[in-house]
Amino acid sequence: MLVYQLSQHVPLYWPYMFVFVTSVRGLPASDFGLLKSVYYLAVMAAEVPLGVVADRMGRRTTLFLAALANCFACVLYAAGSGFAAYAAAELVFALTTALQSGADSALLFDAYAADDRAHEFGRAKGMLDASGLVAATAAFSLAGLLVSSDGDATLTYLATGVLSLVGAAAALGLREPPRVATVRVRKHVANALRDLVRTPGLVAVLAYGALVYAAIRAANALVWNPVLASAEVPIGVYGVLTGVVSLLGALAAWRTDAWRRRVGATALAVAIAASLASMYALLALAPGWWSVPILLAHGLALGVAPVLVVDLLNRRIVASKRRATLLSFESMFQRGTYGVLVYAAASALDASSLASVLLGFALLCAVPLALAVRIRDVAPALGPAR
Repeated sequence: MLVYQLSQHVPLYWPYMFVFVTSVRGLPASDFGLLKSVYYLAVMAAEVPLGVVADRMGRRTTLFLAALANCFACVLYAAGSGFAAYAAAELVFALTTALQSGADSALLFDAYAADDRAHEFGRAKGMLDASGLVAATAAFSLAGLLVSSDGDATLTYLATGVLSLVGAAAALGLREPPRVATVRVRKHVANALRDLVRTPGLVAVLAYGALVYAAIRAANALVWNPVLASAEVPIGVYGVLTGVVSLLGALAAWRTDAWRRRVGATALAVAIAASLASMYALLALAPGWWSVPILLAHGLALGVAPVLVVDLLNRRIVASKRRATLLSFESMFQRGTYGVLVYAAASALDASSLASVLLGFALLCAVPLALAVRIRDVAPALGPAR
């Protein structure tokens, strides 16, 4: 799982997506936003069906297919030259995400639970995320060597595709506890929806996670290039700065379980939402060179939020045989929320100003801040897989 994590979470092209699509390929910012909407809305549509596939056919199989799909999407981006080609690549990237999300955490949690060690999942998840972010730190810092002076990031997509093939090989070495499908697909989905509605705190955690995800993703994808450009940061440094964010995230992910044990899930959730709201407000109200360290600060939320949210969800899920399906709702909520927001925000970058977009995200962060007070720690739910 560690090798898989390292290979699948190092998108070398990440610091240069906006520049590659707009400045190099000549598409407007609104088209970049539309491409991201295609991806996020496609993920939202595919999440639950592929979560069902993961639960019934095996999480290892879906993780293997996800790695192959990621490689193919990278090749499409490298070979493409217009909106249609990039939209096709985003659809394949969406398939990658939908195959992977939920399946990896479900396999890991159930493997620990099979040994009566479910309480160790949070620490293991934090270690895996931290390792992935450390690898991303090194990769992003070196990614600039693969980018031309005008921002052409074609080689970064090809290199990422090669790494994905390493992940496909690692997926074949994964082991998971045996599962037996005892109900039909329709019944499986109906039971998952029932779990979603009836499990205390599950929807609140999903909503919190979706809004925090949108704020984090906007910081390192949508407004990343515009904020750095307004601060007159040379484009060759973007990868190094992305590496700094990843390093902060790695430290935060590694320490998340310890922080949670010390201050509790509620206080940690409040702190993350408050930090994002403050970051966006400061970026909007006080532009300048100091906006660079302010923007980098979202690395803390980048590390803490995934570990905290996934652990909170897994602790609430009783039916292990529906775990990947239920965890797919997390990704569906997250990608669906950002898929709607990113197009509106990218269009606002064309029609309005960067400051107004930043202020809008600052106001958005007030919602997860309010939800955070409802989040409570619970012991892992290890009841029968009904």
